[in-house]
Amino acid sequence: MKIDDELKRIEQEKKNLQKRKQQLLEQKKKRKAALSKLNSLVKQSGFDTPKALVEALIETYDIRLHQGRDTAPAKRRKHTRMTPELRNRIKVMLKAQSMSRVSKELQISYAVIAKVANGAYNKLK
Repeated sequence: MKIDDELKRIEQEKKNLQKRKQQLLEQKKKRKAALSKLNSLVKQSGFDTPKALVEALIETYDIRLHQGRDTAPAKRRKHTRMTPELRNRIKVMLKAQSMSRVSKELQISYAVIAKVANGAYNKLK
């Protein structure tokens, strides 16, 4: 019985491998076609190098290559000194808002807000 099961499993793996091989061959064919198309585009453009073409496209269409934000870099938050008043204020805010929102509004780390929500600061008097 175990031999039959093992043979079936091997046959299934062969089918899966064949299917994966077919997918990879199709991807290879598509990449080759895309590369061919790009090479002909560069030749038709009249630019000396592909880099010159790309630089002209970037300048003409105002393309930005970085994914960063346009905002200022994040500032480090100050150490939070938990007081009973602050704890109570956070608890009140958590009833109406998400922990992330409270964290951003009060400029307190999400971890501290989560601790307050879980009752880690309930012993403060």
